[in-house]
Amino acid sequence: MRHKLLKLTKVDICQPLFTQAHPMEKKLNTPIVQKAAETKGFSQATIAAALDVTRAAVSKWFTGKSFPRPAELLKLGRLLGLKHADLVAPSNLANEPLVAFRKRGSCLTTDAHIENAKDMGRFLKPLANYLDVDPFMGPPSLKHPSCQYRYVQDLAARIRRELDIAENDSFKFGELIGLFDRYQAVIIPTLWGKKTRHENAIHIHLPESQTTWIYLNLDVEIHDFKFWMAHELGHVLTIDLLRENKINEAENFADAFAGALIFPESVAKATYLDYKKAKSTEGKIKVLLKWADEHTISPNSVYKELEKFADAAGESFAPVGNAIFHASIATFHKKFPTLSDHLFDGKKPSADHFMRVIQEEFGTKAYSALGKYVREKEPSAGTIAAILGVNRMDASAYLEAFSV
Repeated sequence: MRHKLLKLTKVDICQPLFTQAHPMEKKLNTPIVQKAAETKGFSQATIAAALDVTRAAVSKWFTGKSFPRPAELLKLGRLLGLKHADLVAPSNLANEPLVAFRKRGSCLTTDAHIENAKDMGRFLKPLANYLDVDPFMGPPSLKHPSCQYRYVQDLAARIRRELDIAENDSFKFGELIGLFDRYQAVIIPTLWGKKTRHENAIHIHLPESQTTWIYLNLDVEIHDFKFWMAHELGHVLTIDLLRENKINEAENFADAFAGALIFPESVAKATYLDYKKAKSTEGKIKVLLKWADEHTISPNSVYKELEKFADAAGESFAPVGNAIFHASIATFHKKFPTLSDHLFDGKKPSADHFMRVIQEEFGTKAYSALGKYVREKEPSAGTIAAILGVNRMDASAYLEAFSV
């Protein structure tokens, strides 16, 4: 049987990904919502009309039988003049999914991003029962994580020693993948289309099962992917920062850790010496591109690690112009296929082919657990769409593949 091809449809993590009701862990804060509606003269019928939903849907929200989708909740808050914290009834926060996004430039992580990621986490919860999780030992966690240069360099050096990786060697993709398994984190490779924001990687930790799930979008530049993987490993080691809602600290540490792990001090020093010898801006950029290619990372990552090394060593650092450097980076990336094109020869894989390749390349338990869940519980396409962050057409293709 031929499977439907997965459409590489761009999915915005801000948008609702499914049509069925959310897991019943979230309910409207009915007393506050009803009071606000009465004050503004809204009935359930007029709310339904304003939000372009059915009267029955609003009734279910008010009685706690279902919960609005993210876009509907946002509209309801605007209609009634209520913040998110006022709309949602207090829940057992100890069991709420903990989420983190890869910070990217000026891109803001909104409440809608966070809530949608938490919804994905709620739908993930049943899958933990189909994993071979250690019943006694949980994932490791750093005692006192710090972004200080010496701390992250020493931590990265220790990890390299434990894996018998020389300090000057390039960290291989397979070695990074092995660390996810070692730290009890489940990778969920996905095809989310080409993005320019932080949805390329999402971290979700489920406190009840003590499981961590890392979504990694494969429709990305190969030389960016290694850094994103290392960044997510940084989150795995600092889950306590997310528990304490220290989001910025968690993001900053993950970035610092990733840079130290994949481009350590000894390599940065050798690169810096080459960079310092270059007489022109073009020559300096050529050095950055050379070392980036050798270590399969972005030239921008190399540049940032050189800045950190120079600062820690008390050396002066001659920057390159942003415009010419960014143009050089864009040209550099165009020479290489995206990771998904590399894995699937530039073709759109069927759901079955995608999962077989992912299992072979990443050794992830995510899709085998999902298959067991599907065969036992027979979830809808909407549930699969919510778990994987894909559209319903792709979700149906996964269900078809699991049924064979």
